[in-house]
Amino acid sequence: MAKQNSLTLIQFQKQFSTEEACHEHLFNMKWPNGFVCPNCQHTAAYKIQTRRLPLYECRNCGHQTTVCVGTIFEKTHTSLRKWFNAIYLVSHDKRGVSASLLTRELEISYPTAWLMLHKIRKAMGDRDSFYMLSGYVELDDMYIGSPTEGGKRGRGTDKNQVLVGLL
Repeated sequence: MAKQNSLTLIQFQKQFSTEEACHEHLFNMKWPNGFVCPNCQHTAAYKIQTRRLPLYECRNCGHQTTVCVGTIFEKTHTSLRKWFNAIYLVSHDKRGVSASLLTRELEISYPTAWLMLHKIRKAMGDRDSFYMLSGYVELDDMYIGSPTEGGKRGRGTDKNQVLVGLL
């Protein structure tokens, strides 16, 4: 898996403190060498400032696009800052984040939080599918079910151990 630089919460908040900073980050990820029209590959565009995000119109063919087209942010009314914060929370908690937590922390509705979580998880799963395990792979075991009456839990149980491996 590709190693990403990890940001502390303070570093993250400084780097993505405004909607414009989030937009600029997306622009640089989508077009690292400057704007390229997805329709005709022309590199010059008019920048049209809308209420929320800039719209880019190709000077050659007139095709209009934004940095959000083709991403999990497409057709959303939620601010990029809230999206970036949600991604940070999801990616920095190995136990998982619930939609209820996002609702409280980001001050968004539950349906919005639920949809954001599903889009983020899908994007993370799609990205992980490009990487194959290699070398030594460690597994962990678990025991399913409650202990028998008066019995032990975990490694001392008389229940069958469950191991799952996928190729």
